[in-house]
Amino acid sequence: MNPISIGKQLSLSMIILAAFSQVNADEETIQKKLNQLIPNALAANIKESVIPNLYEVSLGAKIIYMSGDGQYIVNGNIVNLDTRENLTEKALSKVRKTALDKLSANSMIVYSAKGSKKRTITVFSDIDCPYCRKLHKEIPALNQAGIEVRYMAYPRAGVGSDAYKKAVSVWCAEDSAKAMDDAMTKGQVVSKTCQNPVQKHMKQAEMFGVTGTPNIVFDSGKMIPGYAPAKELIKLLVH
Repeated sequence: MNPISIGKQLSLSMIILAAFSQVNADEETIQKKLNQLIPNALAANIKESVIPNLYEVSLGAKIIYMSGDGQYIVNGNIVNLDTRENLTEKALSKVRKTALDKLSANSMIVYSAKGSKKRTITVFSDIDCPYCRKLHKEIPALNQAGIEVRYMAYPRAGVGSDAYKKAVSVWCAEDSAKAMDDAMTKGQVVSKTCQNPVQKHMKQAEMFGVTGTPNIVFDSGKMIPGYAPAKELIKLLVH
């Protein structure tokens, strides 16, 4: 190999090394800024976005963007205008899927699919929410289509509210699925207390960015922040 070729390779290597060093420096700067803004926060997942000097920052199941110097935050979606693809939502789906995979179904109320299970949805639900009750009535159709439905509690009125107490009663019932059926379809809730996962579910809902109910999360990580009829969900999930 002649000296000119060697020189070119060395120059290219130095450029790549410098670029990696700059990325690492930017990531450290962003993490330090985050630590100032959110004391005791867990380390964020930081990586370069498609826009120069703008970094994608994953915090739990949320994504924001920050400049390399840590001075600016962008809270919004990045959309590729050529393909019409929402790159932020695509990234969020991956983050949510990772978070979903870490959840245990043992603390959920599960309505199993009939026959072979094709897909799973996880629903953050509030017993006092009219659209949650509407969605609940469509669970048999979802199960029949091979979709497993998993419930997590999200009483929007907060800890100590009537909705919270109802959720605790349902999760503490001997047959929680039947208790949920009675609560959703008949408005009947037998008061009970026990060690329960309701507050833990509420904290997990915050990590997913849940603000309303029902909030439906597909096993792919895609999220629908509101009611959707069974026919539409089936079309999206198994057709």
